[in-house]
Amino acid sequence: MNKRQIYFSKYDIAIFIDEHGKTRWKNLLRRFVENGSEKHISRQRLSDYLKELVDDGLIKKTVDVPALMFRMYWRAYPIYVVPESKRNKIKEIRNKKKIYEFVDAADPEKIEILKQEIERLSEIKSSEKFARQNCQ
Repeated sequence: MNKRQIYFSKYDIAIFIDEHGKTRWKNLLRRFVENGSEKHISRQRLSDYLKELVDDGLIKKTVDVPALMFRMYWRAYPIYVVPESKRNKIKEIRNKKKIYEFVDAADPEKIEILKQEIERLSEIKSSEKFARQNCQ
């Protein structure tokens, strides 16, 4: 069975919106649907991702007020923004994405060094936890 690969996740869209501030539908279309490369998603998937992000509260869907005034001449498309309260969450997602990309692209030697560092940090954390429990 030939399963089509998904090149963008809903979090890629949230990161894009966060980086660009107020983002219109046409900008999202250009970046994720009509980008002229093999890496793209369908309009429907983009729409579904946006609905999920709005439902999750990671982005907010608003309408441009000046566009509303000219609504009888053309259609007023929504604008997507990341609320201030969710900027830290988007930053966490961006950092995790960078880590996953590093791990995916790393050679076995770098992965081994990363494992050793994780083990060392885990030992430090558990010893700090043990010290806190004994002090109480």
